[in-house]
Amino acid sequence: MDKTIVNTVAKLAQSAFVKKEVPIGAVVIDAQGIIIGRGYNRIHGHKDATEHAEVRAIKQATKRLRDWRLDNCQLVVNVEPCLMCLGAIANSRIGQVTYFLADPAFGSIESRLTLAQLKKLFPKLIIKKVVDTGETKALLQQFFKQLRSKRSS
Repeated sequence: MDKTIVNTVAKLAQSAFVKKEVPIGAVVIDAQGIIIGRGYNRIHGHKDATEHAEVRAIKQATKRLRDWRLDNCQLVVNVEPCLMCLGAIANSRIGQVTYFLADPAFGSIESRLTLAQLKKLFPKLIIKKVVDTGETKALLQQFFKQLRSKRSS
């Protein structure tokens, strides 16, 4: 995985963290390896349940390309996409999704669906998991630790 892409996803997740959002960042990359869409969670700030990092990155990419079809593009996200985001990824015809860390609560790639189910639902989608450097896990742990301490105060 290209270091620039990994760093960009990490910076986007950090932006979400700073805004007190779950620290998830995503980018859409075109066939030439150029980032054409960026997003981070803004659910609380925009008061909109669909403001996930993946959806925001897809919207930016479609606006840039002036087409809803993102054929030959790849989405890279630091946390396993949920079912809503997986649907948006497939419906926009993104060819590959790459993620770093599983999400046992809401993830829909390895955490909630089987490989057979994924192939049946999204036969053309290539899914790759890369090893998290520890940055995503640490940021998520810090976020939820702060959230728990705020609730107990």
